[in-house]
Amino acid sequence: MSRTTGFVVLRIAASMAVVVAIGTSTARAVFMDEGQNWDLRMRAYSQAAVRLQDSRSEKVLSPVTIQNDPDNPVFDETQTVPETKAGQLVQNRFFANPELDAKLTPYLGWMNQTWLKFLQPDDLRMRVAGWGFYDGIYDYGPDQFNREQKKINENFDPFVSFQTSRPDLIREGGWYVQGSNIDLNRTASGNVVASSFEEIFPGYELKDPRDHYSYHQRVNEAYLSFSKGPLFVRAGKQSLSWGESDTIALLDQTNPFGVLMGAPGFFQDIDEARIPLWTLRTSYDLFSSVGPFSSGFVEGYWVPGTLDTNVGLSPILTASPYSAPGPDPGRGNPIFPSTYQFVFIDRIPKKEMENSRYGFRFQTVFNRFLTLQAWFYRTFPQQAVPLKIGFKPGEGSRDIQVQDTNGRRTNLFIISLEHRLTSVYGLSGTFFSETLDGIVRLNAQMFENEPGFIPERNLNIGTSSEAVAGQGDLPRADVLRYEIGYDRFFFLRALNPSNSFILASSIVGFWNLDHTGRQDFRFGGIMKRGIKCQGGTNTSTNSAEACREAGGNPTQRGNDKEDYVQQKRAEAQAQVTLQSDWMHGKIQPRVTALAFTRGTWAIHPSIIYRWNDWLLFSADLQWIDGDYQSLGIFQDRGQISARVTYQLN
Repeated sequence: MSRTTGFVVLRIAASMAVVVAIGTSTARAVFMDEGQNWDLRMRAYSQAAVRLQDSRSEKVLSPVTIQNDPDNPVFDETQTVPETKAGQLVQNRFFANPELDAKLTPYLGWMNQTWLKFLQPDDLRMRVAGWGFYDGIYDYGPDQFNREQKKINENFDPFVSFQTSRPDLIREGGWYVQGSNIDLNRTASGNVVASSFEEIFPGYELKDPRDHYSYHQRVNEAYLSFSKGPLFVRAGKQSLSWGESDTIALLDQTNPFGVLMGAPGFFQDIDEARIPLWTLRTSYDLFSSVGPFSSGFVEGYWVPGTLDTNVGLSPILTASPYSAPGPDPGRGNPIFPSTYQFVFIDRIPKKEMENSRYGFRFQTVFNRFLTLQAWFYRTFPQQAVPLKIGFKPGEGSRDIQVQDTNGRRTNLFIISLEHRLTSVYGLSGTFFSETLDGIVRLNAQMFENEPGFIPERNLNIGTSSEAVAGQGDLPRADVLRYEIGYDRFFFLRALNPSNSFILASSIVGFWNLDHTGRQDFRFGGIMKRGIKCQGGTNTSTNSAEACREAGGNPTQRGNDKEDYVQQKRAEAQAQVTLQSDWMHGKIQPRVTALAFTRGTWAIHPSIIYRWNDWLLFSADLQWIDGDYQSLGIFQDRGQISARVTYQLN
């Protein structure tokens, strides 16, 4: 869909919503038949967000340095790309989520009079839902957003032609693609040599910032639900949630989440970020009461790998107001020579049965007091990891090259974003504590053999030519993630004489069991800010000028493990949400605060004004500060947003 077509479609949908709203201002739903078996609902909103702070500055190596004077590097002072100023519009999102639910059981009474009686369901339902948005940030937002997104793959050439206009051979700008295949079987003179980009990356697609950030649509749900006696079956595209997902989804990883706007749950509604999969799900009630146990059931699901390997779209650097910080790695990167063409491929799992996701869960209530769950599932972790693609030193092959029609070759430096299956073992318990006068939640999950990031292994960092051409290695780790939660209702009459307050709090953490002195894991490939000062008396500065004054040598980050944000062996965060209702539910303020053990903190207050059942107005503030790690990498993205929501429900 073109951006013009997408905008027109959404404008038409919005206009239809207004017409329906005017005609059904007091209706709670739109029923399509007299028996009220067919129910049409929709949630749609328009949201605008404004940045509250300037982008933070950093130093990056200027590509001019390489061609003019490599021994005296020149550094440009840039901002988080795209550079943003306080007061600028960073989002104008139009979102629509129509839903159609149908009760099909009333239409199957005839089965009772036939031999199919044994299949007659106690309940049969159908659900179909759409999901789509348009964001006008590239069309009428600040100029820098459209300018920067146009640079993505601007110089892409499928035949990787020799850059005759640049006698210094410098290649500026990385190429961003997605696909499942990398073919390194063509060899000549010790190198992999291809005649086109397609030969090395068969079936690739160029990543388009507009397709990622400006508009997107999908069939969000499409399934049938069947129940008969103790058996329940649901088949089709659906969402599944096993685990807690308070504020930021850390333990809930059965389904993927969209991460184009950072951590799901902070800048984007968590349910909106969840990505449904084509799934067969079933459950069976085992018993109502056995000794101290009651309400026991088992549940299982299967996402066939030949049908669905969706892991969500990966962010693109320098393309969006919500892109991860840092410059285009294809511009002045010290990891590889400037004559190499940098290629970043989001390596989507192949549609093969071995990439199937599945899981099993058992739940029961012990002594009518403690709700217990235990589960196992296979999933692709939320955070994919970068991996250098090439050949291991000593294998004879040295470079991956594309040869143009004149016989001239260009070396490729390939970084692949890897998605690998992981096994997860989980156990949770929930109970009411009279002592604490609230609900206690306990959750622990072991992510077995999860891919991680150790710079010298994933990127094969080094100074030798073999390190430049060599294959990276994907380290694995067993990671324990846990949550201790406490929720309660309470009254504070002095502030709200009519309604109670809701408190939801938790401590969420992880422990990397394989993090040792020889396995020093880092945070997802994110580099520290600014330049690196080597030598001199002030190696901690990130200012090129201060580094030179202290007798040091300022260099660009990237070729040493200390250039990357540290990930501790064990880390944790606390999060608290407090909300209440005023004016008989018309006004609902809410505030969420997060604090990390490393000093990062974030706050997210919001308020909703319910004009009536179908029209809501809301405002949000998101602010992040503290240590540059985890959510803190977005510490210069403070914003305030306003939303108008229409609900046909």
